Amino acid sequence: MISIEQLIEEIDQLQHSEKWRLVNHLLQSLEHEQHQPTDWKAALKATQGILADDPIERPPQLPLEEREPLE
Repeated sequence: MISIEQLIEEIDQLQHSEKWRLVNHLLQSLEHEQHQPTDWKAALKATQGILADDPIERPPQLPLEEREPLE
């Protein structure tokens, strides 16, 4: 695997337009990762307690509809 120092040396040799392309790629990659939880446990912890002030409640059961029996 390439070290960060080696990577920086390689990047320094790129043309100006290629550096901008790399920057745009990195920004898009970071934005995508920011919106994607790494696992369900992390997602659960991130949203834990979000509805504490307004909990979800199930309304009372409605009466069942009368239907004709099957033959």
